[in-house]
Amino acid sequence: MPDTSLLTPLEFHVVMALRRGASYGYALMKDVERQSRGRLTPDVGTLYRVLARLMAGDLVEECPPPADAPDTHRGRPRKYYGLTPHGVGAARAEAERLAELVELARDHDLLQGETS
Repeated sequence: MPDTSLLTPLEFHVVMALRRGASYGYALMKDVERQSRGRLTPDVGTLYRVLARLMAGDLVEECPPPADAPDTHRGRPRKYYGLTPHGVGAARAEAERLAELVELARDHDLLQGETS
């Protein structure tokens, strides 16, 4: 199994979006753009490669559509993705790692307006 102790920024944004519930590709792309304030704008191919890696690492799985999902969609049926329990753990571990890095940056006076 791949090392899931470190997630790329895009992977982390995808698992954070899926923490709110199952979603499909286009909605995930928009969630990532919104969450990252436009810093990450994955194209379709990039997003699906990330989803494939997360699925290979047992962090994400295909799942049934949520109960409130529309019954119809133009074109091919949407595939929905959700976090696995392992994915929730990996997201928490990554959030803790990033929080430690922020604290270290504060200790080194790297954040404007922040002092220790």
